[in-house]
Amino acid sequence: MTAAPITALLLGLLGSAHCLAMCGPLHLAVAHGSSGRARALRTAVLLNLGRVLTYMAIGALFGLFGRGLGLAGLQRAVAIALAGLMAAVLLVPTVADRMKRPLMPAAWMARLRTAVATRLHRGRPTTVLATGMLNGLLPCGLVYAAVAGALAQDGAASGALFMAAFGLGTWPALFAVRLAGLSVGGRLRTHLSRWMPVGYALMAGLLLVRGLALDIPYLSPAAVDVPTRVEACP
Repeated sequence: MTAAPITALLLGLLGSAHCLAMCGPLHLAVAHGSSGRARALRTAVLLNLGRVLTYMAIGALFGLFGRGLGLAGLQRAVAIALAGLMAAVLLVPTVADRMKRPLMPAAWMARLRTAVATRLHRGRPTTVLATGMLNGLLPCGLVYAAVAGALAQDGAASGALFMAAFGLGTWPALFAVRLAGLSVGGRLRTHLSRWMPVGYALMAGLLLVRGLALDIPYLSPAAVDVPTRVEACP
């Protein structure tokens, strides 16, 4: 695994406090379908798998867009700008608050939340998987940060891999909540939230290093000259 997916994985792990607060209640509300540890495990896997599949689809789209930016000679500038945004999230409270707000219209958000809510108490595997996929579309500042990293990747496959690693990083905390049936206590969230800025700092560092094109294999590829004109064929 290269440096970029490792950074995405760490972002997911270090952002677990945010995931517990945002997705923990949802995961607790989804019905098991029947009692039993095996059924609870299956439900946890399907919920999180659905969420990661959505993240991968988003990552593929943004990775493809990032490749287009690279071909246009703009990806480095965008990566450095995103690094600055991540730094602003760490240093400026108003920017951090803005990251928590939904980027889609309120009416769309209401429909999405309703779609998730109507599936909460249905225990069929396909329904649980669909609920997880819808969960992946809910607005989340941590996901926005991961998407910024996907935008700095070179194509759909690497963007999808980046977001898959991020999603897997969030699994341990949400599995623990789902399987143990734990409520998310304020003290636990406070303890875990201390690590979240580290995740943002790692993401900012990754974006900055990639944008600087330092010719470091798998981490900061050298800049590729973009032809400014197309020569006519003889």
